[in-house]
Amino acid sequence: MLNEFPIFDYEDIQLIPNKCVIKSRAEADTSVTLGNHTFKLPVVPANMQTILDENVAEQLAKGGYFYIMHRFDEAGRIPFIKRMHDQGLIASISVGVKDYEYDFVSQLKADAPEYITIDIAHGHADSVISMIQHIKKELPDTFVIAGNVGTPEAVRELENAGADATKVGIGPGKVCITKVKTGFGTGGWQLAALRWCAKAARKPIIADGGIRTHGDIAKSIRFGASMIMIGSLFAG
Repeated sequence: MLNEFPIFDYEDIQLIPNKCVIKSRAEADTSVTLGNHTFKLPVVPANMQTILDENVAEQLAKGGYFYIMHRFDEAGRIPFIKRMHDQGLIASISVGVKDYEYDFVSQLKADAPEYITIDIAHGHADSVISMIQHIKKELPDTFVIAGNVGTPEAVRELENAGADATKVGIGPGKVCITKVKTGFGTGGWQLAALRWCAKAARKPIIADGGIRTHGDIAKSIRFGASMIMIGSLFAG
């Protein structure tokens, strides 16, 4: 128990089967809306260099799927936005919270991306709150995703700062070393953290990490996620 909240993870839970009201699984509507756009599936590949590059991002956007481009090609972010917009596609990028990122965000006024993800290991921080506020001031129409966090207090603070969605999960991913290096994280209780955070949220939650099987996607949705970020299942 954590503050009288039960602790559990994906392997501890099975969903209860209820009556089916459709004739075929093909009839199920799996679409999800984030901001002004609707996507075919509530799944997004992890914004990691080993999972996603510009070509994959382009194909996902063309197919009607959500993506978040990683932040590790800093010089390529503005050309990437232009490349996507020139094709009539959404631009979804990541930023950090270092000082030079503020100048970068301000440079985007002429061609603002539809989505910006603030991507750091511990998102419940004044630095993230400051960046959310800066993006919303400079690019008020851009959908801001902030994270990563693992508590309802963090979700509320980031939402109150202006975040349009929050990414939940610290260290549950198969290759993530945060929990090992720091001793902090949601590894081993990611699904409980998702439920805990979703109950506090007023805006969409993106579950990030700990997904090992396709059934874990369904469990994430049942416990409050609007979108699920996955690395290992997409790794080649």
